[in-house]
Amino acid sequence: MRVFVTGAIGFVGGWLQRELNANGHDVVAAPGPDQLDITDRDGLIRWFSNSGVPDGVIHLAGMAFAPDAHNDPSEAFRVNVAGTITVFEALRSLGIRPAVLVSGSADVYGTPRPQDLPLTEQAPLCPVLPYAISKAAQEAVAVESGVRYGLPVVVTRSFNHAGPGQRPVFVVAAMARRVLALQRRETAAIPTGNVDVRRDLSDVRDVVRAYRLLLEAAVEGPVGVPPVIVNVASGRVVTVRWVIDQLCAMAGVKAALEVDASLVRASDPEEIAGDSSLLSSLTGWRPMIPLEQTLADVLADAASSPLDFRRRR
Repeated sequence: MRVFVTGAIGFVGGWLQRELNANGHDVVAAPGPDQLDITDRDGLIRWFSNSGVPDGVIHLAGMAFAPDAHNDPSEAFRVNVAGTITVFEALRSLGIRPAVLVSGSADVYGTPRPQDLPLTEQAPLCPVLPYAISKAAQEAVAVESGVRYGLPVVVTRSFNHAGPGQRPVFVVAAMARRVLALQRRETAAIPTGNVDVRRDLSDVRDVVRAYRLLLEAAVEGPVGVPPVIVNVASGRVVTVRWVIDQLCAMAGVKAALEVDASLVRASDPEEIAGDSSLLSSLTGWRPMIPLEQTLADVLADAASSPLDFRRRR
């Protein structure tokens, strides 16, 4: 099938293109934001018109890092919410009806109650910070557009994921860089924030496989009619401390931690864990890449990559 991908040049987008190509799909990657703004309706219409008719659309474009949204909430809402509206409006204007997968976030659950763990799609939503609120609004826009225009729509609530190529502002990639600095004796300790919070963590390659399977199910039907919201979670909960210990063992160094007050987030929930039973029932998906392999690959990537990841999201 022909799949159009917005946000294709980002971290997840790059892995998604590999996953789709490896499974025989024709990928049409949207230009980056310097060439096509996701809120530019006429530009999106031209892109869709010039690229043939898609069987499916995977919408990744948007602001992906929560602190970025905290620092610039208006931009977060512009790209995450208005950008999603614009994608659906462009499809409506052209009269084309592909299946659409919108990449959302488990941040919409906010701080979960212990009795709600692991989180199913029926758990209460409690977005508080700008990023989470923008993703909850994006989710609502996608569901409403699917109902209004009769499109098959899947919205994911994706939990934490990591892998090679991720910007080092995200915790796993950041810790890999800090462990390497310790190995090179550039520092005597690893600066950390809340190391004992527990997070559901997946490999990005497992996540994009879930996206592919969900889109295939939506194209083939009846998944996505009415719109469906699906958790993408590994079900494996680990602490940041465990991540650091594993990376240090791989690098052959002893973990030496130093709390940096600027990295401590008072609002961090103690635990976030997801239930992916719905995803498994719809597609047969289950995580396949051990987290130990994920960490080894991230560490190797950090050791061989330039320091400037600013263009990756």
